[in-house]
Amino acid sequence: MPGNLLDIKSVLAALDLDDVGHVADINARSVELVIALHQRYGSTIDVICLNDRGAFSHAPVDHLEEYLETLQKAGVVMTAVRIVQEPAALKQYDVLASLDGFGARSRIRNLKPVLDAALHPLSRVIVEIRKGSGSYPFLNTYGSCNTLLSPDADRNGLAILSVEPQQMERPAETWSRLAKGLAGPDGFYSDLGEHSFLYVPRGDTLVVTFDNLDIAMTKREERRPWGYDFIEANGWSMLGVMANGWTWFRDVEVIQKFLELRESGFFSDFARVVFYGASMGGYAAAAFAAAAPGATVFAISPQSTLDKSLVPWEMRYQKAWGRDFSGDFGDAALSSQSARDVHIMFDPYITADASHARRFTADNVTFWRCPLLGHRLGSSLSQMGILPRISTDAISGELTRPQFHRLLRKRHTFPRFQRELANLALDRGHPNLAKITCQYVLRQRDDPYFQKMLARIEAA
Repeated sequence: MPGNLLDIKSVLAALDLDDVGHVADINARSVELVIALHQRYGSTIDVICLNDRGAFSHAPVDHLEEYLETLQKAGVVMTAVRIVQEPAALKQYDVLASLDGFGARSRIRNLKPVLDAALHPLSRVIVEIRKGSGSYPFLNTYGSCNTLLSPDADRNGLAILSVEPQQMERPAETWSRLAKGLAGPDGFYSDLGEHSFLYVPRGDTLVVTFDNLDIAMTKREERRPWGYDFIEANGWSMLGVMANGWTWFRDVEVIQKFLELRESGFFSDFARVVFYGASMGGYAAAAFAAAAPGATVFAISPQSTLDKSLVPWEMRYQKAWGRDFSGDFGDAALSSQSARDVHIMFDPYITADASHARRFTADNVTFWRCPLLGHRLGSSLSQMGILPRISTDAISGELTRPQFHRLLRKRHTFPRFQRELANLALDRGHPNLAKITCQYVLRQRDDPYFQKMLARIEAA
């Protein structure tokens, strides 16, 4: 691939991934990229050998020996590398790269059997695209593309496909049966087609949560809305708003439902109302809080809006760019100004998340910075074992700075934080700080990732 296309740092940032366990390189064309991913995340590397028609090739690609030698020189242990020459050997990959191949030299559609088998709902595909190849319509059937470099007559382009969970054939029907049982005789379930509302009455605190139905129904064994279990454990009432897909809840019927709930006095029946969500749900929590003035907002890694006229720098979530973010509850940074307090929790090193946070400028906003824990901050905090405590205290109004920072100290032993800290030091030209981090981790445990990083630093 022409070197001017592949800016490794830009590609890593655009992947928007907190972890990359498995990487696939189609025909060994992406050596710089897979080395960077291996060094940053400890990823395994599969080289998938295909002919131009997309059929598996049992003869290694012509430059495979040189490719493997380059990996070895970069410190990649060969036990982390596999040559895949038959369909049964495929894994599901966090990142799959097709550079100088499918999409550029040969038809991207020939890659379909591999993509169908090798992608999971949150995979990324890095593709070099020839102008007029028809790659975009094909790739958009799997999710949405972020174009890093547009193709023209003189050069190929570069895009990152973000695979999105495919909607289940009948998720609403299955969810309807479950939700009606959860609501019980005193609650309610409203099916609005693309969205639904589930109200479960318990106590005089109401927690309004926002979730993606496809994730709740396919990725969680309990098949419950975001936060359901700990809200139930605290005896709080719950209004769960579910989206059937990546809608950002920008739907006329959702807006009308919140207006009806406000006008009917539904929210005023509770002593305390809290709007709670993460990412897309975090946006909705801040935006729809205007339906209950005086409520509390607890939003993890939220977007403020996806209106491109307001956030032209937001290159993620292309699938929702066509949604109407104007009108009622459109701009979360404005809608949330009627809340009593707004808690925004985010990683300041995620550039887009930090930029959204800066749009929340009202006096009712409190920022909770969680450095180097990623956009999927809720998952990181959950893995650290501190999300339930932070969420409970935020919802009950008892979260304090000293307590939050005491809890956040657990990140010092959290592998993701340690890895990101060492890589940040390297990225900013401070190898000695990265070395100290590696030595600190290795005093705690044997860790091949940090052993290899330390060796690279000492050899430089």
